[in-house]
Amino acid sequence: MDFIVFFSLIGSILHYFVFSYDIACQWFRNLSKRHLQLPNNIRLSPQQLNDSAFVIPKFHIYAHGAKCQSLYSLNFLPFMGRTNGEDPERWWAHINPVSMSTKEMGPGGRSDTIDDHVCAWNWRKITGFGKCDQSARDILNDSVLH
Repeated sequence: MDFIVFFSLIGSILHYFVFSYDIACQWFRNLSKRHLQLPNNIRLSPQQLNDSAFVIPKFHIYAHGAKCQSLYSLNFLPFMGRTNGEDPERWWAHINPVSMSTKEMGPGGRSDTIDDHVCAWNWRKITGFGKCDQSARDILNDSVLH
């Protein structure tokens, strides 16, 4: 997990990261020691690592004890608003079947196909915001009228 996460951040100019992971409380343990064992080119600076926040998504946090809930809750992290941290998991049912189609592709074709599916997923999500808003308004109007 360490290699995957930090390899994906190569060249990042950001100074503050929020790592949301179902078991952030476990993953965070000894991360600074494990981080030093990674190749130099994928390490964050000590400042970036120290400034990072580690959280557990809201659906998963209730399976953890009170200590984890208080230390790793998005509710107590500034600038998180109403973030629940679960969105990456919502699309697994959509993208898993794509893996069967892309496993035989070359790296470029696979990347392009997955990118197309990600863009389509985001487009449907964003264009569906109006439907959600209208549904909420309908419910509100029905409850006000009755």
